[in-house]
Amino acid sequence: MPAARRLDELARLVGGSVVGDESLAVDHVAAVDDAGPGTLTFAVDQRWLERAIASPAAAIIAPADAADVERRGKTLLVVGNVRAALAAILAAFAPPVPRGEYTHPSAVIEERVTREPDVYVAAGVIVCSGARLGRGCTLLGGCYVGRNVTLGPGTLVHPRAVVLDDCVVGENCVLNAGCVIGSDGFGFARVGNEQIKIPQIGNVVLGDRVEIGACTTIDRAVTGSTVVGRGTKIDNLVQIGHNVQIGEDCTICAQTGIAGSTKLGNRVVLAGQVGIVDHVEVGDGTVAGASTKIISSWPAGSYISGDYAQPHHEHIKQQVLLRKLPKLFDQVRALMAAHDEASRKAQ
Repeated sequence: MPAARRLDELARLVGGSVVGDESLAVDHVAAVDDAGPGTLTFAVDQRWLERAIASPAAAIIAPADAADVERRGKTLLVVGNVRAALAAILAAFAPPVPRGEYTHPSAVIEERVTREPDVYVAAGVIVCSGARLGRGCTLLGGCYVGRNVTLGPGTLVHPRAVVLDDCVVGENCVLNAGCVIGSDGFGFARVGNEQIKIPQIGNVVLGDRVEIGACTTIDRAVTGSTVVGRGTKIDNLVQIGHNVQIGEDCTICAQTGIAGSTKLGNRVVLAGQVGIVDHVEVGDGTVAGASTKIISSWPAGSYISGDYAQPHHEHIKQQVLLRKLPKLFDQVRALMAAHDEASRKAQ
């Protein structure tokens, strides 16, 4: 278990202030429902703050407008942004990632590998000929780095992650367990009764500070590069097709599928299970709700949802109308019955 940390130390770390006992030490961080003695918990709004104050937690990370609440004996760590502070504090409690110059005896490092200082190579790692490992990279157990791959300084490759030939990974990227960067794109030409594979001879280029989730796959381009812009975060179980171009600072959630040659602008958000057909463009700042199916291009700043994608407010109106259909059918049936009865009496 990590060592206990004093609240005044954590306040300096996150630029916050302590209301209560500054010398109080906490030994771990937990959500309100899991909080116990010695715990630092967190509250993003007034509703959660009430629950946190009623919990056994020793102290609470609280928003700035909570400084004057009735604390009932609780110490508060008051911050401007609870989620940002929580991220920094969790990092302080997290087990350290292995760093520094090291190579396990079972690792395989082929000839012509360029390796800068402070690269950590764990058990079972394979690094192929021509690869370039930037300063401070960490390669954890069983990961694979293909021929002529470039890993930027500070990049972390988790166990069983795979970076295939000729791909380029920027600085301070995180490749989570089991992801595959540079798998063959899905390209076939039908000749008679057969499907003939189209060779995929391009690569994948990841910008700086990109994070790729576990078991996500990013296909290499047919020619040229499949590109993920700097700062983009991609969740687990995402499929990105060949020649896709993803802008900077995008957020792509689990089970999303993006077909080949699609272009996403900067700061695009795709919620879970979004599907995008090939060769469309999605403009900067667009947000697509969960399970949206995108079959055409959308301009910058769109907020879309539904099967098939449409402006979110239109989708919501349609859903409301759909819920009213059973009542509408009942009314139509009643009107038809009344009409039939009136016609019968008129005869």
